[in-house]
Amino acid sequence: MQSDFATAVQTRIGPAQRKELENKCHNRLNWSDGGHWIGTGRKPNCFMKDEITNTQSHTYLFETDSAATNWNLEHEKAIRYAGHLATAGLTVAATLLTSGMAAIAIGTIVAITKDEVQASIEYPRMARGWSFEMIFEHSFKWSPHPWGQKGLTQKITLISRDFEGHVVRKSSASRKYQLSELPDGLARAIASAPSQKTTSNYV
Repeated sequence: MQSDFATAVQTRIGPAQRKELENKCHNRLNWSDGGHWIGTGRKPNCFMKDEITNTQSHTYLFETDSAATNWNLEHEKAIRYAGHLATAGLTVAATLLTSGMAAIAIGTIVAITKDEVQASIEYPRMARGWSFEMIFEHSFKWSPHPWGQKGLTQKITLISRDFEGHVVRKSSASRKYQLSELPDGLARAIASAPSQKTTSNYV
């Protein structure tokens, strides 16, 4: 089979068609040593690709001293008891599909920042008038070609701002998931969710 992806095109097809394409493109009995199609039926387009991206952003606003205090106390409690959760970002992304960013438990937010806390980097303490923004960027790639890119890349950016809107703390981390690591269809569903930017008052 050829490996020139310069001719790849973006194509959206259904689950059954994707599975059929993968079976045909991955079966070596369908291809000659020279890369020519010798299988039954029409030669499949193994060089197509499907790419989907989106961005989900949510900002928590702290309009009162009590809201900031509640946030700080909840973080301190969660840090003591929450273990590292490698899939915390995916948990958030999956929740977005049904409940929205505001429904994310603070323990999950702590799990995302846990490594930094353990590295003696102060967790995002809040004060009245401050804000905390979480940005989730997703890039999904799929191709039926055996050597094609398949996976979901998630970039998480956390931004703390003071009452004047100045950035106090900003951190970013990316992780790539192979499709075989995730439940069938989850990566595509996460990346296919509409991009949105929302805010809510923390209480």
